[in-house]
Amino acid sequence: MKNLNLKTFPTGRSPKGKFYFGDNAVKLDHIRTKDCQVGKESDFNILHDELISSHYEFKSKFETCGVRFAVSTTSEDHDQFVSNMFRVTRPFAEEYDWEWSDADWKIYHNMNIDSEPKVYIHLDRKTVLIVGTSFLGEIKKGVFSIAGYELPQKDVLPMHCSAFEYNGQTALMFGLSGTGKTTLSADPEYALIGDDEIAWSKIGLNGIERGCYAKIDGLDAETQPTIFDAMENAKKRNRLIEENLGEPNARSSYPIDCVEGQICDKGLFKSPKNIFFLSLDATGSMPCISKIEGDTVRKLFETGYTSKMPGTEDGVTEIQKVYSPCYGSPFMPLPVKTYSDMLMKLIDENKCNVYLVNTGMNKEGKRFPLDHTRNSIKKVLDYDVETTEIQWTNPVQPCKLGTISLHEVQ
Repeated sequence: MKNLNLKTFPTGRSPKGKFYFGDNAVKLDHIRTKDCQVGKESDFNILHDELISSHYEFKSKFETCGVRFAVSTTSEDHDQFVSNMFRVTRPFAEEYDWEWSDADWKIYHNMNIDSEPKVYIHLDRKTVLIVGTSFLGEIKKGVFSIAGYELPQKDVLPMHCSAFEYNGQTALMFGLSGTGKTTLSADPEYALIGDDEIAWSKIGLNGIERGCYAKIDGLDAETQPTIFDAMENAKKRNRLIEENLGEPNARSSYPIDCVEGQICDKGLFKSPKNIFFLSLDATGSMPCISKIEGDTVRKLFETGYTSKMPGTEDGVTEIQKVYSPCYGSPFMPLPVKTYSDMLMKLIDENKCNVYLVNTGMNKEGKRFPLDHTRNSIKKVLDYDVETTEIQWTNPVQPCKLGTISLHEVQ
């Protein structure tokens, strides 16, 4: 292993090139056509035959939430990224209890084929093909898309969220890339479970991955010491990967055990008491933090209002107001109600508190300071706060928000 400083192209995911294939594609949410594109079998077969006949010097395998993956890549850098993000074992290692051929899913990532970005996921043959892109996140999000398809069928809810423990209680933070999941959960007072992909079932929480992939554009050691120190720890271990420094979507990858105070190795975690929906509201109409209940929780989860940040996808160069169901629509290919029904059931069974947090703009058009947002969340975690109900009409449908007065959270 060695520290890496990479320039990848594109600098973000390529959703236009992502397609699903196979008879099982009938299970997908065909209302969300952009996130659940179905391709022609002949297109998959052509690319599959080309990739299968290629040589792959780098191979690894790992298991997450009961799903076994085998990854083949032509790139040593991407192989190291997979090692950072998942607890991998090399093929034929004696300590692993299943063979390469026993993998549930096989991923082929080929950097030697001249092509437009393509991410092909065959749901019947359980095979993923990735070409035409060197962006590290395509492999990670390919795995997450499979989790989004597979886990609900095992009665496990896959979530685009971070998770941590604070004062003996577990909390979740949902949000799209750029809304603050990694930054806000990487707090020195929190014990980090995972920064981006978490699974929740009736027996508790589990991390889908074992690494962090943090946005680092404008990273400041004073305001984000946990991420800064984790990168320094990773650098000392020759495990730090820095991607596209100087770009809006600049990121760093490092194993989660580089984070001080992390508790990833604990295994299964108890269900959360508090849940936060993070939205970067570019309109300034949303309060900094609000308590939400009942149908408002479902409505906000199913609409997933936020603003897409520059660089998170190819071609996104400015903040865009978007709705992303489940706060991660590209990785949740089944009907939205599948996920929202599971979430509402788990919230009800565990009597969770749910809050909406605006990590974006205030009424003056200025972004809420990071410290202010952090303090707001900690006050909610520490105390039962008084709320005043208001109507908020920014999402597709109006919602009731329990607003918390500023003097209580500063």
